[in-house]
Amino acid sequence: MTLIFIGIAVAFNCIILVHKFRKERYADTALDFSILVCICFLFNGSFSALAVGTIASMIVSFYLLWKPVAFNTGKKKRRRQYAR
Repeated sequence: MTLIFIGIAVAFNCIILVHKFRKERYADTALDFSILVCICFLFNGSFSALAVGTIASMIVSFYLLWKPVAFNTGKKKRRRQYAR
């Protein structure tokens, strides 16, 4: 049963990553992939911890899908100066 949940979570992660890549959201894809790799690396001690880490990564993937990350592009925003 646990293997089914892990398989579904990993499949959703991969589908979301491919979707983001096709929509040219490269920064979001890189962040999501790095979170997935870090979680899998941190929770590789036991099988149940790896399952929890994979499901947590799936939840983060869904969150980043609906609320993309806005990285600072280095451009300064100009304030509008109104004539008085």
